[in-house]
Amino acid sequence: MRQENMRRLISVASLVILALVFGFTSNGFFTATNILSILRECAITGIIAIGVSFVIITAGIDLSTGAIVGFVSMLCANLLYQYALPAGLVMFISILAGTICGVLNGFVVTKLRVPEFIATLSTQYLFRSLVFVFAIRQMGVITNKKITDPGILIMGGSINGIYLVTITFFALAILGQAILKKTKLGTYIYATGANRKSADLSGINTDKVRWAVFMITGFLCGIASIFEIGRIGSATTDLGTGLEFEVIAAVVIGGCAFSGGRGDIFGTAIGAIFMAVLQNGILKYNLPTAAQLIIKGAVIVVMIVFDSVYNQYMQKRIHQKASEEAQAAGGEV
Repeated sequence: MRQENMRRLISVASLVILALVFGFTSNGFFTATNILSILRECAITGIIAIGVSFVIITAGIDLSTGAIVGFVSMLCANLLYQYALPAGLVMFISILAGTICGVLNGFVVTKLRVPEFIATLSTQYLFRSLVFVFAIRQMGVITNKKITDPGILIMGGSINGIYLVTITFFALAILGQAILKKTKLGTYIYATGANRKSADLSGINTDKVRWAVFMITGFLCGIASIFEIGRIGSATTDLGTGLEFEVIAAVVIGGCAFSGGRGDIFGTAIGAIFMAVLQNGILKYNLPTAAQLIIKGAVIVVMIVFDSVYNQYMQKRIHQKASEEAQAAGGEV
């Protein structure tokens, strides 16, 4: 069995085991309403995780996604409340703003040669500060205003019980998988992550590839922001805080390696569902907040440690097999 299929099978098995544990130890887990709720909750994380998967496969990292969602959501609310712009125009501006954030990340990383971790950590603070710049104020005090525009609120709605954000997530996941597996850009993404120097020598412009994946991530953050503000009907200054870590955890649990060159979007989708199942199941125990965070953190740590050990084991197997083949070839000569 190919390593990619084996890793995906492990992710699916982990998800099934987690769901069974919550199903047998809590009430109302395997109900249609709860399953649809889980798929809704995983969608925002999953949409952003598609872009972050591209970044991590190129051996990069993006810590600014939660701040981008917070900024774009607040910008969207501001345009609706202060300027009463049409919903369609606001959506376009929001997606454009998210894309520009991604372009800025790519510029800092590829043109200014700042390491991804430092670059996106810095822009995270920049985008988070923009949340307060565009925050709605009354008498100089930041206030939380409900959004009543039906054009935006419909983004939090559903079709025959299936939420629009869930449908969008799965559609984007299929598109993202097709880009990775069927297009030249996908080949370049894998090549850049596997060995950037070799990719450069083979004629691939790895800077353009890395810039493109950050731009795609910003674009997807813009889309996620529209659905998020449509769901909650308002924007607060702490919206999106910590979301980047949920996204990265979903990507890693789904099988993308921090070292780059491995992973896919279907695995990431499984990771996003895993995170939503974990959150949903823990809440059903009615535990104190501290206990919930401890359990959630422990499960994520176990999964990430397992992924690291698994990667080391598979790399050892690959090297061992290559050595045996080399010895066999030498013996034949």
